[in-house]
Amino acid sequence: MLKSALILAGLSVYLLLKQCTGSPPSVTPSASPSSVAPLPTPLVLAANAPPQILAVQMSDYVLHSGELVSGTVVTSTNVTAVEIRVGPRSGQLPQTAPGMFSISYRMPNVPFFLRGQYTAQIVARTATGASAERDITVRVAVRGPSLAPRAGAIAKQSR
Repeated sequence: MLKSALILAGLSVYLLLKQCTGSPPSVTPSASPSSVAPLPTPLVLAANAPPQILAVQMSDYVLHSGELVSGTVVTSTNVTAVEIRVGPRSGQLPQTAPGMFSISYRMPNVPFFLRGQYTAQIVARTATGASAERDITVRVAVRGPSLAPRAGAIAKQSR
C-alpha cells in the first residue's frame, strides 16, 4: 500500500513537471491583484558575471486540481536557463525575454493523499554553467471532486 502511494506521489509530481518540459506551454498574461508587488526589471550583467534570481512570482502558492497556475522568474540578463526541481524531478521554464522566464499550465487532478507542503528549487544558469538557486514553498490542496469518499457517503453506507 505504501509503495503504491509513493509511486502515485512520484507520478503526480512527474505530471506537474512534465508541463514544464512537454510541448511549448502557452504563456498567458494575467491581471495581478493589487496586493502583488510589481516584478523588477531584469538586471543587465556581463555574460561572465554570477547569475542572480531577482524575483519568483506565482499566481497562487496553494495549488488545486484543475487550477490554471502561472509563474514568472526574473533573473539577470546573463541567465540562459531556469530549471524548477521538486524532489528527483525537474523541468525547464521557457524564456520569454532576456532575464524573464514564464509558464502557465493547468494542474492535473491530484489525489487527496498528495495534499501537503512541498519545496520547489528554482535554479538559474548562465551559458558558462554558473548557477544561482532559490527555494519556494507550495502547498497542494484538494478542491472540488477528489478521490476521497465524502463523510456523508460513509455515514449513509453504514446505516
